[in-house]
Amino acid sequence: MGFSEHFEDCRNMNKKDSCPDECGLKSISTAPAVWVPPPQRHPFAGIIISRDPTTAFIPFYNEAKEMDLPKWREHLFATDAIPRWVCSRIEMFNRKYMDDLFSKEELGNFRDTLYNSVYWTHLHKCCTDNQKKDSLNFRQRNARQCADRWLKSEIEAAAREDIRFIITLGKDVERWFENNCAEIEGIQNGRLYHLPHPSGAAMGAWHPKDEQKQRDLEEKIRGLVLECQ
Repeated sequence: MGFSEHFEDCRNMNKKDSCPDECGLKSISTAPAVWVPPPQRHPFAGIIISRDPTTAFIPFYNEAKEMDLPKWREHLFATDAIPRWVCSRIEMFNRKYMDDLFSKEELGNFRDTLYNSVYWTHLHKCCTDNQKKDSLNFRQRNARQCADRWLKSEIEAAAREDIRFIITLGKDVERWFENNCAEIEGIQNGRLYHLPHPSGAAMGAWHPKDEQKQRDLEEKIRGLVLECQ
C-alpha cells in the first residue's frame, strides 16, 4: 500500500470503531482527529511531527477538509501554525546565533521543502483543549495510545516512500521516539531531527543560555536546512 492509500484509510476512519478503547477522546465528537494531506505535486521528502492540534484549529480544519487534497493541504500549511512557526524560529536562530550562516535562498529552499514536500502529522491526532470545554487537555496516556495506533503506521508507510528525514517537535514527541524507534520499520534509513516545539510557550528552548545546548541546536538546524536544499 502506498502512502496516499494509507492516508485515505486514516482520514476515513471512524474514531469509535478504530481508536484504542483506552483513549479518553475516543467518544468525544467535538474533538476531531486531524489529518493533513501528504505532498501532492512535489517529491515526498520527510515528515514533521508536532504534539497535538488544539480545538482552536478546528475551524481551519473543517474549512480545509471540504476542499480537494491539494487545496486542503495548502490551506492548513498557510495557517499561523506549526510549519510557519518552525520556519520563523529557524530564521531567528540563524540571525541571532549563527551570524546569518544561511542565505535567503537557502532559507527559501528550506521553507519550500517544508511547505511542499513534507507530511505534517501529530503525536496525538485529536484536538485538545487546555480549558477542557470542547475536549480533554493533553494527557500522556492518551497520546501514547494514539501514537502507537496511528503514528507508527504513518512513519512506516512514509519510510516506504524513501523519505530523507523526520522532524520531531518538543519533548513529548522526542520521548515517544526514544521508546519506540527500534520497533518502527524503515526509520533507520532517514535522519532524525529533534527540535524544540515552536510555540511561544517553548521560546526559552530556542534561546538556550547553555552554550552546549546552543551548539547542539545549531548542529541540528544546520543539518536540517542543508538537507532541504
